[in-house]
Amino acid sequence: MRLGNSLLTLAAGLSTVFASSPGELSAPTLFRRNGTEDLQAFKGAVLLKNGEQTSCEVALMYSTFGFVSAACLDFTDDTAKTVNMSTSYEVMISGGLTSSYGRFRASRVTPNPNYDPASYANNIAILQFDSNGDDFVNYIASWRADWANMYFVRRSLSSAAGGAWNQPALTTYNSNLDMADCAKANTLFMYNQNDLICNQLTTTSIMNATCSIPYASMYGVIDPNAAIAAIYSHSAVYGQGNFCNGNKIYNYYIVMQNYVHWAMSVIGKKAPVFHTRIAEYTENMDANYSMTIPGNKNVESVLVYGGDLYHLNTTMTGDEESEEKGGLSTGAIIGILLGLLALLALLGYFIHKKIKERLASNRVRRWWFFGRFEKEEKPEHFDPQMTDPNDPHRPSAYPVQF
Repeated sequence: MRLGNSLLTLAAGLSTVFASSPGELSAPTLFRRNGTEDLQAFKGAVLLKNGEQTSCEVALMYSTFGFVSAACLDFTDDTAKTVNMSTSYEVMISGGLTSSYGRFRASRVTPNPNYDPASYANNIAILQFDSNGDDFVNYIASWRADWANMYFVRRSLSSAAGGAWNQPALTTYNSNLDMADCAKANTLFMYNQNDLICNQLTTTSIMNATCSIPYASMYGVIDPNAAIAAIYSHSAVYGQGNFCNGNKIYNYYIVMQNYVHWAMSVIGKKAPVFHTRIAEYTENMDANYSMTIPGNKNVESVLVYGGDLYHLNTTMTGDEESEEKGGLSTGAIIGILLGLLALLALLGYFIHKKIKERLASNRVRRWWFFGRFEKEEKPEHFDPQMTDPNDPHRPSAYPVQF
């Protein structure tokens, strides 16, 4: 979808906005909505790993700091506590739409200490990277109740080596999705609906035109302003396969507002956020904030994907995890048991048939045996005419019978 056709030109005029200014920086610059220029006003960024483009967008805060999905990082173990720094992490920053701002090496990577890779809870990390000496600020929309609408955006590079950007894919969205369906597909969302945004929106992958993948970031629209508010976390996909098979897909985006104070503890200064001046606004001051991590992380017949969608990672269901570890899945065990029961039933049938045949044969033999004694025994009859007249031993007279 072309950016120019995806946005409405809204009424001019700025709403009253409260900005949590970084202190040493000037007051926030909030951008008037003007169709295709909405994203032109914001610097966007994509994570590179070992020089290759990923699908992971970096939500910039300052010219040297930004949020990224923790699932996009490489770790030294399954606990996802230690980042593998042998991987080269870089941040490619755009100047707006298709212009390039620069490419910078990440010097420090900090995943959230409560990140749970099995469920994608607290799937967020902070990158610290080099700069060209030019300071800038990107503000985070910090209050969900503000957002009259949402922009879902995917930025991508046509050439990572050359730093050439594609036109961003963007759609305007105001969710009418049934949250019960989102919760049914993913237990993390079931327990943390204020921390995640769910939708079924996808856009064509630059790696495979036959596949559609989720958008990478979300901007909260606070008429007439907009600011980045969430980044892609993970997807729940029904059935076998991934984003290329036309399966039912639910996508989840982690809202950054509850991780602002954790970010401040990492970067050592105030995070740039803004929201409208409404008395109901409350700020989460907990630097160790965590989502509720569900005990049962798997949903039957659902695959969970996260991280770099150009090089897919999956969180397997219990059945698939058993198969991966060399065990048998629940379905396979049930199938084997049913097969054994069928075999036993067939064996029982043949045994029963054989026993019946044996019993029938025994009855025939028994009657034959007793029948021998019931037959009338006839005495042998001596027929003298049967003797040979030329037999020299033929008696001349027969014995007298008394």
